[in-house]
Amino acid sequence: MASEKSLRFMTFNVRHDHGKESTLQAFAAPPEIAQEGGLDHEQPWSIRKWKIADTILLYSPDIVGIQEPVLHQVTDLESLLNDEYEWVGAGRNDGKEEGEYCAVFYKRESVTVESWALHWLSETPTVPGSKGWDASHPRIVTQVEFKRNDGSQFTLLNAHFDHKGIEARKGAADFLLKHTKDIQKVVVLLGDFNSPEDDPAYLSLTGAHYEGRKDQNSTLNHLEDLNQKLASAFSRRTGRPVRTTENNITLPTHHVFRRGMLKHLTEQGQQNLDQDQEPVFLDARYELVTRLTDERAVGSLSGPFGFAETFTSFGVGIDAENAPLRLDYIMILKNSSKVKVKTFAVLPNQYDDNLYISDHRPVLATLAW
Repeated sequence: MASEKSLRFMTFNVRHDHGKESTLQAFAAPPEIAQEGGLDHEQPWSIRKWKIADTILLYSPDIVGIQEPVLHQVTDLESLLNDEYEWVGAGRNDGKEEGEYCAVFYKRESVTVESWALHWLSETPTVPGSKGWDASHPRIVTQVEFKRNDGSQFTLLNAHFDHKGIEARKGAADFLLKHTKDIQKVVVLLGDFNSPEDDPAYLSLTGAHYEGRKDQNSTLNHLEDLNQKLASAFSRRTGRPVRTTENNITLPTHHVFRRGMLKHLTEQGQQNLDQDQEPVFLDARYELVTRLTDERAVGSLSGPFGFAETFTSFGVGIDAENAPLRLDYIMILKNSSKVKVKTFAVLPNQYDDNLYISDHRPVLATLAW
């Protein structure tokens, strides 16, 4: 039986560079940083690009889906990441160089590209520049067929849904479900779907299986159960009884399942049964293997790491009134049920210098199969 191998995936909307201070050229020199007002608003790409590239290099994903850059931004990232990464992608306006990209960067030492294609999220997915339904812009998904070093193949989809058109987002979701339903290998979908968890697009993609479960598997919701799991594991490993904070004695063969835990596990089992009955994508945040769901998993987290929301805006303007929101996702096609989500995190996009490197936070997950 083949051994399980992990790959690390990141999705990151890096924000287009159309600001008044932008020259729309690669390798542009940054303007002077205004002292008055500081950095607590949107800064030009020529300033932000360094920390975006640093984020990718620091967390070292094998594959990162980038949304929203235009050509000169992709060129900058290509140069900044070239020591480790190659990339594929094209502009959404003409399928060549015009318009925003959903570029896919990948570590050359981890995977190789078998083929790739661009699809427009519209009623005419092969027509360059086509807008679907009530979309305000052409929207695309970049599809890449990858091969791992062990010879196994998988499909990667990097998508960016419309920010205004509810029908367009739902249509994009339905297209992806139909487009992938017969693919037999592992399919990983990532991107900015501009869809909170109650949006029709998210509900369609996931078959509404996560309704009412928002952040249900967060660490803070399961502190007592996690502690009991830890005590039980310690007792079994050492043969020593442990007294927990609830004043229960945990013996080496003693398992404690409180009503809340049993309900959680029952619901999870029923959910898995339901997912086998229809084509859906699984949300990596909720499919994360934790210390609670599988104490035997080596190095498992207590829950999703970091933030819950992924869109922050730049702290000012109309967008700031709606932020924060969860809009960016990493998902796995349900046919790929053998995939385990080993880590999941929503990472920072602002530090104590107040610079927002983007108006979205990067999302990171380790998937194993």
